[in-house]
Amino acid sequence: MPVNDHVHNRLIHSVEVSSVGRQLGALAEKDLLARKVDLGNLPPNALGDIVASACLMHDIGNPPFGHAGEDAIASWFRGDGKDYLDTLDDAEKMDLQQFEGNAQSFRVVSRLEMYGQDRGGMQLSMATLGAVAKYPQASFHREKNNPTRPKHVARKKFSYFQAERVEFESVATGLGLSTVEEQAWVRHPLTYLVEAADDICYSILDLEDGFTLGLVPEKKIIEKLNTLLGRLGKEIPNNSRSTNEHIAHLRGLAIGHLIKKVSQKFNELHDDLLAGQVHESLVTLIEEQSALKDIGEMSKELCYNADEVIRTELVGYEVLGGLLDIFVPAVLTLSPSGRQERVLKLMPIKKRSVESAYSRLLRVTDYLSGMTDGYALRLYKELRGIELPGVQGRAPAG
Repeated sequence: MPVNDHVHNRLIHSVEVSSVGRQLGALAEKDLLARKVDLGNLPPNALGDIVASACLMHDIGNPPFGHAGEDAIASWFRGDGKDYLDTLDDAEKMDLQQFEGNAQSFRVVSRLEMYGQDRGGMQLSMATLGAVAKYPQASFHREKNNPTRPKHVARKKFSYFQAERVEFESVATGLGLSTVEEQAWVRHPLTYLVEAADDICYSILDLEDGFTLGLVPEKKIIEKLNTLLGRLGKEIPNNSRSTNEHIAHLRGLAIGHLIKKVSQKFNELHDDLLAGQVHESLVTLIEEQSALKDIGEMSKELCYNADEVIRTELVGYEVLGGLLDIFVPAVLTLSPSGRQERVLKLMPIKKRSVESAYSRLLRVTDYLSGMTDGYALRLYKELRGIELPGVQGRAPAG
């Protein structure tokens, strides 16, 4: 819900990541063909198409309020909602108590979207599904649950819920991904390009958004971008009509520069990537990683920790926690009250009496994750009696 229309929203971010990903995939394909690497019978530009498609869907499972929304859902199931998990097994509990947008993305495209609920999802290629799986493992393998295990970028989070275990195992087997341990695999090599496209975009564009919102001083952003480009002390001259244009020019140069460097590193590490022996993201392995780290620290200090950002994130905890308070008891009871019957009409649960508690709880997180920030806020106000439906432009149902 940005106040300034020039600030990137989730949809714009996904389109930009896809554009960068397509270029990374195309450059990787060009380099591999030059090295006479056998790519089978892939049509021209296939790697660019695969990476671009995976990039488009990489955030599709994010709930309202982004990462704060993920933590709001997980925190509710660890706190107020803990008792609702009594009948779930340990792996199912962990799925909800560490709710993950990446796993929700796989659920959306493999199960929920396009052809009706539970009818196979969007029917995407295995390569696309493999490329977007940054964390090809179940929730119980997540790094924070195994603190003594060696650090690995693919172990930080998880890419599927137990409800989609069979579907994910089918993808991993079909792609020939090596098994690390039960319900954990090495990454698909193209995943590193999807991750890099995301890293490049949010690192540079979050900084630009911070400048647009007045959180990052002009001098600092110009200095950081020139440093990234290796031009500190001989800065790129400002030939633009305005400061905004100059910074946009530097941003474009910086992204192009990083695309070139990442694609070179991918080509250099190709064999290790295939063997699953690269434990870090590609942007941390290029010489510009120090400049990117500085940009990240500045963004954290001036943007992510800004008062208005923190306040919005706290709103997310209140809104999502409040909606879970309403919907979870309604879907779990087999004898709903009159109020709960009305709640269920907003979110139909088919075959409620035969679905497991785990499945019904996922129906709630499906419903919440499909909302925009604004819709979630309006629905919360309406169900709490703070605002009547129709006030300030209520979004259509469904």
